[in-house]
Amino acid sequence: MIKTVERITGMKKFKGEIDGRQFDTTTVFIDMKMDDRTGTRRGTSSIEFNAGTSAIYDRHNGVSLPAQFEVDWATLTNGSKSKQVIVGLEPIKPTASPKPGSAS
Repeated sequence: MIKTVERITGMKKFKGEIDGRQFDTTTVFIDMKMDDRTGTRRGTSSIEFNAGTSAIYDRHNGVSLPAQFEVDWATLTNGSKSKQVIVGLEPIKPTASPKPGSAS
């Protein structure tokens, strides 16, 4: 597993049934740097990643977005293609700055 710090710009959850099939998911949107090697792109784009069940959304519902999160990633394969999946997600608590004139 790999841990990274990512800027999560949004989250959505779905728990329900579609065409007789049950779903229970949380999708997170993470800012990713665009591939600027060709000189035709720059900046970032928000990419969707599955983060698990709707319980993940509920656990982080009070976090204002966008926010920095520590993300645990795993690389999985089906034998011919690989993909990065989120296996852990925790918000990074902002640290308080000392007030001017206070002792540190």
